[in-house]
Amino acid sequence: MKTLIIVAHDDYKQSGTQQFLLHQVPQAGEVTWHLLANDQAIDVAHEQQLLREHQRIIFQFPLYWYSVPVNLRQWQDAVLTKGFAYGTNAILAGKEFGVVVSLGEPLDEYQAGGREHYTISELLKPLQAMANKLNWQYLKPLVISQFEYMTDEQRLALVIDYQQFLTLNDTSFAGQQQWFLNQLRNRINTTQDPLKLAQLTTISEQIEDNYDELAELRWTVDLIRDEEE
Repeated sequence: MKTLIIVAHDDYKQSGTQQFLLHQVPQAGEVTWHLLANDQAIDVAHEQQLLREHQRIIFQFPLYWYSVPVNLRQWQDAVLTKGFAYGTNAILAGKEFGVVVSLGEPLDEYQAGGREHYTISELLKPLQAMANKLNWQYLKPLVISQFEYMTDEQRLALVIDYQQFLTLNDTSFAGQQQWFLNQLRNRINTTQDPLKLAQLTTISEQIEDNYDELAELRWTVDLIRDEEE
């Protein structure tokens, strides 16, 4: 599966969030980082070709006045045309669509009674409606709140969440386990450090040894949860 990340930011080079995410894009995967220019005309043919070539489309942006940045809005108007993206003879149906949105305010302020009053899901409804119009599968958004205040542990968790958001096909517990194993195997195949190789191999073996036990435990937890409901 090929993933296209469409990045909209007025000054991404000065954005700690965007620079961090850029360095987490998997190098071995079929992921394209595509930065929208702020001061150049949109090459509609090129943009439409990118959409044709990728199966998962990601909008990545900071929330500006409860909406997308202006260049992403202009991109929508210019690229998602009738007869191409929707309507008779449209060719983009069936793709996956995800949103990676960064916030300057704490996430818990985006709720009834909070300073922002509305949830992120409510504010992103226009993008969900767009996905519905285009016959795209709308994925659960990845929300990054106050990146500059994140701890090292939180940033490490963000790395995993982001890379899975870009590349994971099976979101089940077993699918996530398999994703971790694949990442470890890739590291094992590319590392030249004997000590790191031994550590990674040990971790991989431990996960594989416990794979069935963990899957059975998750199945039991899900069964109990279903019975409670």
